[in-house]
Amino acid sequence: MTARPLVGLALGGGVMRGMAHIGVLKVLKNAGIPIDMVVGTSSGGIVAALYASGHSPEHIEEIAMKLRPRDVFDYGSVLLNLFLITGGIIARVLHIPYPITSPLGLMRGNKIKKFVNRFVGQDRLFGQTVIPLGITAVDVRDGTLVVFLEGEPAANAKQYTALGYPDLTSSKESVNLRTVVPPEDVFIKGKPVALAAQASAAVPGIFEPVRVGDRILVDGGVRENVPAYVLRRMGAHFVIAVDVGYSGRRVNGISNIIKLLFNSFEIVISEGINLKLESYADVVIRPVINVDPWDTGSTKYSIERGELAAVKALDEIKRKLYDQ
Repeated sequence: MTARPLVGLALGGGVMRGMAHIGVLKVLKNAGIPIDMVVGTSSGGIVAALYASGHSPEHIEEIAMKLRPRDVFDYGSVLLNLFLITGGIIARVLHIPYPITSPLGLMRGNKIKKFVNRFVGQDRLFGQTVIPLGITAVDVRDGTLVVFLEGEPAANAKQYTALGYPDLTSSKESVNLRTVVPPEDVFIKGKPVALAAQASAAVPGIFEPVRVGDRILVDGGVRENVPAYVLRRMGAHFVIAVDVGYSGRRVNGISNIIKLLFNSFEIVISEGINLKLESYADVVIRPVINVDPWDTGSTKYSIERGELAAVKALDEIKRKLYDQ
């Protein structure tokens, strides 16, 4: 009897659009698609943490439908942090002393950690989940991809290379280019799941970075918004990736600086995401979610869009997974 492939699910970041992952999980469960391991980034990391800790998709949906903005957003710190940040900027422009250390975000992110602890178990560690879990973050000092997980990563994951680029190392001509070599990925074992989720969701400028040792960690989407690559390093043979980010469709109603910055960020990283998914994902599910990613009232709609996209992808998943 042939052993079936190990199936991994990669859940991408997208703030409130990450609710679509719940719909995808519901469809995969009802279709009998096995999920042996899960990795998430940002809001996808929170959903992944709940799922890996044993919550059914239906229970995660119940949790999401009861979620209120005050459960995850530290509104109490916004005005104070904004005041301190503004003061620091003015002092720098005027070249005058500023004796106060400015915060690195509008909110601390402690409520995200508290929320995750509440549902996965107080300070549950990687290695104590029902199925293997990975959560990504990025060290903002040097761009290192930091992956929280429970065991040693595989050393022989398929190597990603930029497609269509010339091999400059073999060229006889002198090429005046600045070569940027990204730092080696770092895999951290045995940390609390809630701490990793907080770091992975620390959107730069919105949430303060999370310090782990000497690392200053921000949203994993800066480097790995849909972490299919991480699943390969964890040993997955078959990878299903869910991308809830930029879809190429026009976004209306960009009415404030937060929306402007976030949409710009998604556009910038979208091409890199597509290239990596071509290399590492067997099936990519892309729910069409025409809502502001910060819209806290879009939960039901986003879940439904996730279900719809997953249903459309089922034939491809079954064909590729079982007809190998």
